[in-house]
Amino acid sequence: MPDRLKSSLNTDKQHVNELINFGIINGLINPKFIIITKTDMKKLITLLLVSSLYSTWATAQENSSIEKPKFGDSQDRPKFVKKEFPRHWGKPPAAQVKDYVDLPKGFGNGSSTLANWIKENLKKDSIEKPEILTEREKLDPRKHEAEVIGALKEGRITREEAQKKLAALRGEMEKKGEFKRPKRPVKPELSDAVKDSLAEIKADQKKLHESMKGKLAELGQSASKEEMREAIEVFKADNKDQFEAIKQAHEAIRESIESARPEKPERPELNAELKVKVEALKEKHKELNSARKELHEQLKEATKEEKEELIAEFKETNKAKHEEIKTQSKEIKEEIRELVETEATRTSDL
Repeated sequence: MPDRLKSSLNTDKQHVNELINFGIINGLINPKFIIITKTDMKKLITLLLVSSLYSTWATAQENSSIEKPKFGDSQDRPKFVKKEFPRHWGKPPAAQVKDYVDLPKGFGNGSSTLANWIKENLKKDSIEKPEILTEREKLDPRKHEAEVIGALKEGRITREEAQKKLAALRGEMEKKGEFKRPKRPVKPELSDAVKDSLAEIKADQKKLHESMKGKLAELGQSASKEEMREAIEVFKADNKDQFEAIKQAHEAIRESIESARPEKPERPELNAELKVKVEALKEKHKELNSARKELHEQLKEATKEEKEELIAEFKETNKAKHEEIKTQSKEIKEEIRELVETEATRTSDL
């Protein structure tokens, strides 16, 4: 038997003897009834030892199944920082209902009164200071302007998103003196006389429409499309004068609006050098378009393999020409921005 096991058995035997002696001294155990043979003592000690070993093993298995969080240095430990409200919001409402909800934008938990107060301030901030541009876009707005236009052409953003982004970018360029925002003339409001005329025209149109619906209803649901079409033509002929009067009233209103509209600012002319460059660029565009038309004619009667060869050949042949047109267009656009652009118009959009 190993020495370690012998030592454990002797210890357990000693504990049993101590318990028996304690019982006898305190009158808890009658010594006449204590008859423990050597064999029984060994069995009792073995049972106690096995029980102790099993208990130790079971406890170790239970502890090993529990995953303990592992943290390295103090920097790896999670930090719980309370998010503070912006100073310009002021103090939260003093009177609040006694409920408990999640607050918006990671402000933790609190009452619904506090949640509504946060939502109102967030809405106010979004109206007063809309975050449209990033700091990187503000540093080089002209570069990102081209990227936004490209994204719009490729369909990656909507027209409304592009308009908001471009307006913000051009505002930044205006601050830096890189962009002169055109001032569009203010449209004049319609006069009371014009508004009254439009109301009369709408009333006359509504009467004619209701009258025509009545004529079609008289035909019944079994009427064919040809019968309904004939009925409409007859109605138009019978009410020709009224239709003509509505048309003339529309023309008169349009003319009055155009006469009251402010004159458009004159677009400044290009200088002689720029005109020569623009005309040369137009000629190159025409040459490239003619080559495309010729390619399309060739593709009509070509097989699949021949089409692939023709397209590859066209791309390779006109690659340099296409790059040249692209470079010259960019150079001309920049020259127009510097020389021609004014407060009233933006010629570089041509």
